[in-house]
Amino acid sequence: MQLRDIALKNLQRRKTKLLFMVFGIFFGIATIVTLFTLTGAMEQSVNRKISETGIKIAVSPETESASFSVGGIPVVSGVSYNVTDLPADTPDVIRSVTGADKIRVVAPKVMGMAAMEGSKVLLVGVDFESELKIKSWWDMVGSLPAGEGQALVGARVADKYRPALGSTIEVNGRQLTVTGILKETGEEEDGIVFTGIATARKALEKPEGYSFVEITVPRDEALAARVSAELTQKIPDTRVRVVKEASEARQELVERFSSFSLVVSLVMALIGVLIIASTITASVNERTREIGILRAIGFRKAHITRIILLEAGIVSGISAVAGYFAGMGAARLTAPLFADFQLTVSWNPLLGAAVLTGAVAAGLLASIYPASKAARLDPAEALRFI
Repeated sequence: MQLRDIALKNLQRRKTKLLFMVFGIFFGIATIVTLFTLTGAMEQSVNRKISETGIKIAVSPETESASFSVGGIPVVSGVSYNVTDLPADTPDVIRSVTGADKIRVVAPKVMGMAAMEGSKVLLVGVDFESELKIKSWWDMVGSLPAGEGQALVGARVADKYRPALGSTIEVNGRQLTVTGILKETGEEEDGIVFTGIATARKALEKPEGYSFVEITVPRDEALAARVSAELTQKIPDTRVRVVKEASEARQELVERFSSFSLVVSLVMALIGVLIIASTITASVNERTREIGILRAIGFRKAHITRIILLEAGIVSGISAVAGYFAGMGAARLTAPLFADFQLTVSWNPLLGAAVLTGAVAAGLLASIYPASKAARLDPAEALRFI
């Protein structure tokens, strides 16, 4: 009989302790795999958005604001007045700056509050071809507006007013045909009605000028600073600033979640090692008589050590495989809960191999002390228990 067979029979005879050890390792591995898979998917989602959008620069009119107080107590703050639009030639000026050939997108917008079914809604006129380059993550039901008098509504607007594709909505007294409905993005566009610039001008009674313009450049801080400085000089009474994208803010959140996952994983790994060590040690203490017989019939210390290590390695390997599949399944089930990130969870063989290797190594490491303790048992002393 081979040592492997002895190890397997020992495990079969001690099902309760086997299940306890398997569950402890399985739960730890599943938790680690779930956290690392979700963290990796979040990092991919954020990095993809950052690389797609580059650095965004917003050009908007310079507005003045005032605060009012009564008896030194502020009652109103940040009231804007003297609000104007950007000049009509702003997009042309932007395309004339130094390094304009590196500007990816120039997306002008006309926007304003509009009346819709007795309440207010933000109406934004855009050039959809440019807008889609900036908002490449947009997902919608239907299609983009292709002509005047058509609209694309955000998810919150759709939930509130329930417009059907092909139906009309009345915005500032104008009938707009709904050609598309945006799926929820978790960002500001969920509460906006989008239409073409020409349609927005008529609805908002803004015959010329722009509310603001978005620009994207490659992720080059020096280029972004140079373009911003030149635009500030060329377009008077404007505010030009580099916008921190929501995806960049989410990157900080992902980094915190990654640190949290690492700490939890280390704790779970430590708990798993302790479970293995305590279970194997208890098993060795209960098998003093059995080990004494094996030593008496000619088994060497190395044989006893290998049997104990084989038991730990087998249990750790089986638990790791089961924990990996359970963790991937849990990650797939929980990924839709992170709607803001639009996670894509895919099978990662490298993670599976790392988990299996790490679990077996941890199992063997945790079993070294009880295995050496078993190997050092004096056969004569052990046989006194017979």
